[in-house]
Amino acid sequence: MFYCGLDIAMKSSYLYIMDSEGKKLASGEVATEKKSLAERLRPYLRGGLFTAIEAGNQTAWVHDLLVSLGAQVTVVNPTKVKLIAESRCKTDKIDAKILCELLRLNGLPHPVHMPDKPARALRGLLVARRQLVSTRVKLCNVVRGLARQEAIRLPAAALSSVVGWKRLLAGGFEQPHLVVVVSAYFESFKSLTASIRQLNQELAELERTDTRAARLKTMPKVGRIAALTFLAAVDDVHRFCSSRKLVGYSGLAPTVRSSGERTEYGSISRVGRSELRAVWVQIAHLIAIDKSKATAPLRSWFTKVAHRRGRKTAVVALARRLLVIAYHMLKEETVYDPERLKRKRAA
Repeated sequence: MFYCGLDIAMKSSYLYIMDSEGKKLASGEVATEKKSLAERLRPYLRGGLFTAIEAGNQTAWVHDLLVSLGAQVTVVNPTKVKLIAESRCKTDKIDAKILCELLRLNGLPHPVHMPDKPARALRGLLVARRQLVSTRVKLCNVVRGLARQEAIRLPAAALSSVVGWKRLLAGGFEQPHLVVVVSAYFESFKSLTASIRQLNQELAELERTDTRAARLKTMPKVGRIAALTFLAAVDDVHRFCSSRKLVGYSGLAPTVRSSGERTEYGSISRVGRSELRAVWVQIAHLIAIDKSKATAPLRSWFTKVAHRRGRKTAVVALARRLLVIAYHMLKEETVYDPERLKRKRAA
């Protein structure tokens, strides 16, 4: 049995290999390329090779390569490997050696979940969409600032459509250069909108082929992006032994400080999938201001919590509850049932 610690870098990585007795067998740099890694590790595969790597931007393809070669791969969060994160003498060789030794002694923290290729593709599409939407929002905000220079105050949704941009340009500006600048931004807005539309079509196709998304969309205020964001972040809901683990993964769990008989709960940890946290907190906001019958049980619960703890705390609490509901819906393969919430409230 062989153990390998692999410290991945951009051009060249460092590997450290030892046997089950802790004897060093090999170490050194290797090009961070598929062919080079395969050639260097192949002699140790027949005896059984266990490999540890840290999570990073090249983890996915390295993980897939090692698995295809027949190695057992453990991906760890670098911030949780304290011997590496807190080491004063930190080099690639030392990092690889520590990873290898901890792997051999079964001392590594809980491994990072590696989603399959479809899940990674979904994450990639959602990341690209979020970046494009963010860029478009920033662009619109710049134009709003330019308009204010000429005492033009635009309504909230004035620049959300092509019609709004054309109306702004048709009104003219006292400063001639602003026409040129806004026109240039308008072209960028149209290009960004077209790209976002293209990604939306890809996401719509993925949604149609995933029954889990249809289940999640039975929840009030949960649309395509919220459902797919949940699925991309969580991947397989059965990997969480409880809904509490999922809440912790989202970063919505409160921090806890306990000493003796005293326990204090602080703000949310914010450790985990930030996109999952952001989207589902936004859903909680929408439910809190909604007036429809579909959101009544959740809104009633929110109102009670807000009365005791304040609105901000209640929104976060509602987001946590929504994640718990989504967790059980997928695990039990059911749809949203508001009557079930009413029965729990009455019990």
